Amino acid sequence: MKLPYRFTLLASLVAGLAALPAVSLEARQSAQGGQQAQNATTTQSQQKGQAAQPPAGQQPTQPGAQPSAQPAAPKMDPAEEKAYQDFSNVKPTDIQGTISAGEDFLKKYPSSAYAGGVYSRLTRAYMAANDSDKMIPAGEKALQFDPKNVDVLSLMAYALPRTYRSDQLGAADKLTESEKDAQQALSLLPTLPKPPNMTDEQFAATKSSEEAACHSGLGLDDLYQNNVPGMVSELEQAVKLEATPDPIDQFLLGVAYVKAGRWNDAVGPLQQCSTETSAITDRCQSLLAQVKQHVTPPAPPKPKP
Repeated sequence: MKLPYRFTLLASLVAGLAALPAVSLEARQSAQGGQQAQNATTTQSQQKGQAAQPPAGQQPTQPGAQPSAQPAAPKMDPAEEKAYQDFSNVKPTDIQGTISAGEDFLKKYPSSAYAGGVYSRLTRAYMAANDSDKMIPAGEKALQFDPKNVDVLSLMAYALPRTYRSDQLGAADKLTESEKDAQQALSLLPTLPKPPNMTDEQFAATKSSEEAACHSGLGLDDLYQNNVPGMVSELEQAVKLEATPDPIDQFLLGVAYVKAGRWNDAVGPLQQCSTETSAITDRCQSLLAQVKQHVTPPAPPKPKP
């Protein structure tokens, strides 16, 4: 499924399961306007971060929101405002610049009213930089500021099961959190308001992308829990929602069909991921060759009377 970024965090999908590869959270750069989706998602994240609970005495409102009847808040430190503006001006495609400016801002102003928006952008930037050790904590921090941040919820739902290791401390909690984030995002997406800087088409594509991320994560959750019907259902939805199907999700769908004994159904997604250059092309081709040995040929047409 297509998100503004693909993620290249190498992680074994299932420890000890030879049929599956060591898969990365591969780059998900959309062929149809990845930059537009990134800009829109960043705008949403920043707005949500600004709307998060600020430090005591500060009550900033969202851009365009009607001011509340609360007492006037003290002015924010001009240096803090400038630091946040500098962070906001970093182009979304400048991953290292985003990380450097965001970390510097949070080091200086850890309790800023803008911290939620900064953590939100850092979550995405860390994923793009292959740094899962920083990505997960940043996402958790962003959700502490705004538990309904759909952008971060969908990213966490997608990423958590892809950094799962069964022998890690708290491994089961990671799957539980992934499922919770996915279900929360899916419940919020239908009523998500459209940002004013997005067209209807862009907004629909962004929502489909985030929904696909959730179903992809849920499919992996089901794999780890040996829920084959659930894995098939979730990954079918993920691939269907993806504007350009992700080779990893195609491969996993093929694996799900194999585990369900649906050899003929496995051919389609495995053929597609076998023809695309990715980290798992060889695995797709290898599994496809095995699947073809079990495929039932179509019945010959009945002769006409």
